[in-house]
Amino acid sequence: MSPREQTAEPGQSSALHSGRLDRRSRVFGLIVSFWPPLVTRLRRVPRWVGVVVLATSLVVGYAGYRSFRTEQLAAPVRRAFAEARFEEAREPLRQWIEARPSSGEAQYYRAWLALVDDRPNETATAFRRAADLGYDRRSLEIIRAIYQARAHQVQAAEPILLKAFEEQREPRAEVARELARIFLETYRLTQAAPAIERYRELRPADPQPYLWRIEIASRMSDPPAVLIRNYRAALERSPDLEKARIGLAEQLVKDQRFDEAVREYRRYLADHPKDAGAMVGLGRCALRQGNIEAAVRAFEDALAVAPQHPEALQEVAQLDIRFGRLDRACQRLETLTRAEPFRHEYHYAYAQALKLAGRDAEARRESKTAAQLRDEEDRMLRVRSKILLDPKDLNSRLEVARWMLGHGQDREGLKWAHEILGTDPHHVPTHELLAGYYEKQRNAGLANYHRMMADRGRIPD
Repeated sequence: MSPREQTAEPGQSSALHSGRLDRRSRVFGLIVSFWPPLVTRLRRVPRWVGVVVLATSLVVGYAGYRSFRTEQLAAPVRRAFAEARFEEAREPLRQWIEARPSSGEAQYYRAWLALVDDRPNETATAFRRAADLGYDRRSLEIIRAIYQARAHQVQAAEPILLKAFEEQREPRAEVARELARIFLETYRLTQAAPAIERYRELRPADPQPYLWRIEIASRMSDPPAVLIRNYRAALERSPDLEKARIGLAEQLVKDQRFDEAVREYRRYLADHPKDAGAMVGLGRCALRQGNIEAAVRAFEDALAVAPQHPEALQEVAQLDIRFGRLDRACQRLETLTRAEPFRHEYHYAYAQALKLAGRDAEARRESKTAAQLRDEEDRMLRVRSKILLDPKDLNSRLEVARWMLGHGQDREGLKWAHEILGTDPHHVPTHELLAGYYEKQRNAGLANYHRMMADRGRIPD
């Protein structure tokens, strides 16, 4: 009952009820009075008009249903991508594509997900499909730029990525990641910092931004404390990062935090008991802490696993010198300098052992070699400093690549060479360097390719 009925007296309540019945009767009478003329008029309408009206209603209704259903499928995908919950997006996206194979937007998200998964072939396929379906060109342009950046087509990708970064267009995290990588590879460390920070904010659980910070800190010769802080942050997010664990231990040693370093080495060795490098690190900690017996044991364990391990040989040879075992020290250091002919510190240690053993002529020869190698390394440090000031100086970067390839650091040298080609794919001197390198490696295919690219680069436009 309404409030009015609740406050009415018993007689008033029945009167109200009677009044409502009268009103309903009058309304019903009006409807009945109008019904026959309405029916008569409808009967005069041609049947085909009714069919058209019905068909139109069905089409409109079906279109509305399709729109509603598409929104049902698309909404969770859009929401999941916006919040970087890609695993949650997979099944709704699959259903969306299955139900609406002609949706350009669905194919766009498919390409985006393939970028996250690092599946370049899937990215390319979905990109082409979205383009064929007429999806937004600017959005697809960014997807293509990310794809190009990963294929080392830096010149084509960078301008688009920069614009997308400034406008904060999606996929923002992938844009920031590729820009950070491009800037680091081309030694533009100042420009890399904002991209790294953007990526860190968007992907707080990813250790990669901290690994990038470590790379910058290493190039800038920052103190160990800076690297330690970033190593710890990376390991908090991904405890299984093996290189980061070893890197953290090494920086702790440099910072003379030996107890912490020992814990990190032991944690690493628990999972990698045959790693000679970690054994050497453990031995160095023991040596710095004055535990000679533990140090010797660790170095000998390393040599048992890897008899030619350079750092283990060096440490054991230094102990031999310390305890007057000069002949044994000379033997070890001779082996070491043959295995690592471009490390000035090994030649210097060998020269010291030879001098103590009374082999002065050989000691002078090794001292001269050590001095020459040290001068070359100092020159490379100056070249690297020059690159930091002018990242576009490709000739200086080429000088570093050439030096590394000529001094047994093939992996790093090839990395430097390919980074140059990422900046300038037609850089003739770099192609010539790689052609000569691959000829020495008896890799005729790659040698011919780089020779052809060098020849092509000499042809004027």
